[in-house]
Amino acid sequence: MRGSFKHAYQLLTSYFAEVRLVDPNFVFDIQTTSCKDKRFTRCFWYFGPPQKIYKLLRSVVVIGGTFLKGRYRGTLLTAIAIDLSNHIFLLAFSIADSGITESWTYFLEMFGANFHGYDTRFVVISARNHKIIKAVPKVYSFTIHTFCAFHISNNIKITLESTRITFRMAGNALTNIDFDKHMNVIRNTDPVGLQYILGIPNETWSNLYIPMSRYVVTLYCSTYHLLYKK
Repeated sequence: MRGSFKHAYQLLTSYFAEVRLVDPNFVFDIQTTSCKDKRFTRCFWYFGPPQKIYKLLRSVVVIGGTFLKGRYRGTLLTAIAIDLSNHIFLLAFSIADSGITESWTYFLEMFGANFHGYDTRFVVISARNHKIIKAVPKVYSFTIHTFCAFHISNNIKITLESTRITFRMAGNALTNIDFDKHMNVIRNTDPVGLQYILGIPNETWSNLYIPMSRYVVTLYCSTYHLLYKK
């Protein structure tokens, strides 16, 4: 809030150490360059006992990032889960380079090491970012990587608003009848939008076809986007 961005980054280690005095379960990791000036490159942190918290949440994790505004730019990466009441639960955070594959790999490795290990089957939801697509299977061999239907619908080009709404309804459909009904509406009203949708495998965005339930992910992801709206 006060002072320069440079001074704030210099105080980061001290700040994290002070937080740990209050919360012994607080975990952080800060990485710097190997040169003498030890310039900040990236960091990771979370609050609370991870294993105990994670057991109380659904086996669905949404990961995403938002660009930081300031002198040094970078990206804030986050991992968010859903509790048993379908409420958003913030799990972990990282500040890193602007969304490069190495930054996502670092974030996912730190998250996996502290929360659930690398051999647990769970669902990851993200945007269709090619850097995330590369990083997730590299770190988690057992995870089911799916895409946010809300994000996909907003990326359908030159189409009708009704198509976006119908697509989200198809993503939430739990029966073949409902899914086919919504897809037929798009087929009959928006062939351009339909071609974009058909280029994305159903098992990556439709609750009906994904082999592990994503619960209320369309509503959840839309809330996530509101939280990080730029």
